[in-house]
Amino acid sequence: MPNLLIQCRKCGRIFSSGIAMAPGASATFINNKSQCQFCGSMENIPDGTFQATVSGFIEILRGSKNPLQDAKDILEGLEKAQGTQDLSEVPYSKKIELFLGRNKLKIAIAIAVLKIFIDLLTKQPNIKIDNNIINQQFYNQFNQTIYLDKR
Repeated sequence: MPNLLIQCRKCGRIFSSGIAMAPGASATFINNKSQCQFCGSMENIPDGTFQATVSGFIEILRGSKNPLQDAKDILEGLEKAQGTQDLSEVPYSKKIELFLGRNKLKIAIAIAVLKIFIDLLTKQPNIKIDNNIINQQFYNQFNQTIYLDKR
């Protein structure tokens, strides 16, 4: 089960948020905190709906002949649609609307998720698009992104 990790802003150490996501689970995090195990500081857990969005893109990209290109095309479409929330021009728009709706926050989360997918697919073009493998790889990459963004 991948754990969501956090970097403490006070002491700089990385620790588990105490939240683990099992494959297929879905959770939305808004205004959550976790206490640093090293210095006791209360730190923010990143907001977002991660698993539903990750699983949704896995389902779309699993059947793709070129998942990297499809992910790039979807990302471009979502970036254009972010202001208007009109997903009609986004590739696979009907499928994407099922798990995103037309919510500006969810579109922003989807953009972040797709950027991580593209990074994974670029580094490992032959990776099997499977819930267990992508979930583990995704959360590892997500955690790395959090560390880099906070430094």
